[in-house]
Amino acid sequence: MEEHAQTVTREEEIKRGALSFGAQVCGIADAAGFDEETPTGFRPRDLLPNARSVIVVGGAQPRAGEWMSPSVDTMTTTSTADRINSVARKLAQEIENRYGYYALFVPPGTRKGNQPFLSLMLAAELAGVGTRSLAGPVLHPVYGFLYYAGVITTLPLNADGRLSEPACPAPSCVEMWEREGTTPCLSICPAKSGGCLDGKIENGRLVETYYNRDRCHTRVYTNWIPGFQKVLEEAMSEEEREKRKMLLFGNFFTSTLWSLTFSAQSQGQCFECMRVCPIGKVVKK
Repeated sequence: MEEHAQTVTREEEIKRGALSFGAQVCGIADAAGFDEETPTGFRPRDLLPNARSVIVVGGAQPRAGEWMSPSVDTMTTTSTADRINSVARKLAQEIENRYGYYALFVPPGTRKGNQPFLSLMLAAELAGVGTRSLAGPVLHPVYGFLYYAGVITTLPLNADGRLSEPACPAPSCVEMWEREGTTPCLSICPAKSGGCLDGKIENGRLVETYYNRDRCHTRVYTNWIPGFQKVLEEAMSEEEREKRKMLLFGNFFTSTLWSLTFSAQSQGQCFECMRVCPIGKVVKK
């Protein structure tokens, strides 16, 4: 009797395609699942009418050598986020060509104020490729910190759903909390000492998290659009020619221009909370 080839579902085809394009993980979320946690204007169907699914790809995280470098500048100027964006673009094109449904790559950056076009953190959670952490970013249980990109599509797909077990806190973090009342990320940037993070663990689970977005923003985005705007305003208001030249040709403004030229996202994040995070440490060694 001849053996029939096992039927491959659309979901499996899409995930295999994403991995072949360079993603490390891929998950699917229900577009309607964003409605309860996302304000009007920032939901999948606000970007693509009749959206049914959101496909999330993750990968392109910093390499081991970048994590090991003691120079912060190496991490802030060699961001690999654009690589995962190219994966999502390819995936959107593949969906339209192969299945005949609309597919929209979620643009990086912000739409209004500091709000992204779509919360990729929530998308990653709903697609089962990560959970939130004490440090703020969504973490994958195996790979830890990843960059994420999304594709909104009218193609109906079965959603993966949230992970049953959170990636954070790691067992070693729970042990450190019980022993010292802190974790690696909280100790590197404690809110009580002017940092950005705070939180609480009970019975091995996160019960409280605190992230000072405004404080972190002023430190993270020092070499991106806000920095560019600030220096440009000062230069335009400066009457003395030599001082004006110092502002425009100085190291800060030059670094800002490099950031704007080579990235659609921030090139100034410090990464220190993620550098000490034990989740995904296998790729940091």
